[in-house]
Amino acid sequence: MINTTGDARPVRLEGEPGTAEFIASYQAALESAPPQRDRHATGTFGRLVSDFYRSVDFANLKPSSKRAYRIVLDPVSRAHGHRPAKSLPRSFATRMIEAIGEKRPGMANLTQAVMRRLMAYAVRAGLRPDNPFDGMIKYKGGTHHTWSEAELRIFEAKWPLGTRERLACALLLYTGQRGGDVVRMRRQDIAGGAIRIVQEKTGTELSIPIHPNLHAAMKAGPAKGMSLIGDDHGRPIGRAALTALIKRAAKSTGLPPHCLPHGLRKALMRRLAERGGHRQGIASDLRACDSDRGRTLHQGRGPAGAFGGRHCQAFTGRNCLTDCAKCLADG
Repeated sequence: MINTTGDARPVRLEGEPGTAEFIASYQAALESAPPQRDRHATGTFGRLVSDFYRSVDFANLKPSSKRAYRIVLDPVSRAHGHRPAKSLPRSFATRMIEAIGEKRPGMANLTQAVMRRLMAYAVRAGLRPDNPFDGMIKYKGGTHHTWSEAELRIFEAKWPLGTRERLACALLLYTGQRGGDVVRMRRQDIAGGAIRIVQEKTGTELSIPIHPNLHAAMKAGPAKGMSLIGDDHGRPIGRAALTALIKRAAKSTGLPPHCLPHGLRKALMRRLAERGGHRQGIASDLRACDSDRGRTLHQGRGPAGAFGGRHCQAFTGRNCLTDCAKCLADG
């Protein structure tokens, strides 16, 4: 029994926690619950945030972007929800961003972008005449560490084929995808020697040829559940769990703390660049493909061939699994 309606009447949920039946029952209970009254008064910052969550602006965001917006707006709403949205001055906006930027410049940039979007919505709604977050200077961001070949060898020596850690590393390294996309890869997404996904961030449909090293890792397992990488019982995991898995594995191997999942994606880009690819072409091809014509992620769109380099021309043929090794094999 769980109270999802905001009153004293609990709702019985069907199924065991974590099962599809339970999740469907919980979602149905939420959708049937009567709308709760907004505790913030009209014209306050808290009401502005609530209205924004119900707006077309927010509805059109991708799920990952919605999560990022809530990470920023929910705590700000709790702390400043009582303040009038109309009179929030530029000086206050500047102090807010600078306070965050002292220790977390990346979060400060995200907060600035989200607040600018929120205040643009307020201006369009006629709640205030200006946007106090317009024209702010962004903090210079850091860069993700790119795993070196030596670090990759150390990791693979510690975590042999057949371990979940090795499989997670191989999926990140040989698909070149973000963690949020890797955890959504399922066995039924494999067809014709490739993994088909739709990127969460861009909405782009990709067909990624399975590199021989990735094929070996997938064949060795573990192969529980429908996800290519799951928890110890084969159940689906989220991006945070994948990040934690790689971080723990790297730490136990003795690698430095900057060896993070995103650095494996950059290691793929480094390997391709070292073999003649152009940086702009590589970045573009990791983002897009022409799925309607059956092309793979690694085929590329420019006249120079895949990844803008002469070395990847064979990706376009049926022998992409073999020729892929020529470009991406270790060493």
